[in-house]
Amino acid sequence: MNKERRKYKRLPLTISISAPIRIELHTDRYDGVIPGILVNLSAGGMALLVFHYLPEESRVDFNLDFMGVKADLSGKIVREEKKFDETYMVGIEFEKVAGELEELVEKMAEDHDICQVRYLIDPQKACFPDCSFRELCGQVIKKDFPEVKQ
Repeated sequence: MNKERRKYKRLPLTISISAPIRIELHTDRYDGVIPGILVNLSAGGMALLVFHYLPEESRVDFNLDFMGVKADLSGKIVREEKKFDETYMVGIEFEKVAGELEELVEKMAEDHDICQVRYLIDPQKACFPDCSFRELCGQVIKKDFPEVKQ
């Protein structure tokens, strides 16, 4: 049985909700800002689609605005894979994550996992009222829950 090596769960982002991101890159080969598209996110790192070669071990700095939580982050490229032409998928490991962002992403990843299992058992009962992933959910079957009145 394979043991999961990741410390944090990934939060997958579908292409319809993938977000553009600006990466400030300072290496011996490049110094400037490049665009990227956020593909998945965890409290420990993220995957991006970028349009410039970023060698492994490159250090990167960037700003992330995710679900209203803003964070200045830095990390290093731990994986790069050429997809086509000048398009690459890169994995970035964060050096340090702001507590609020870490808590939000962990909660959303956990809720997403619960939803996926519930969907496999009964798609009609996959959604639950306090799901933090709901706004980003791409499920075709999505239940509306009336707001709780206090």
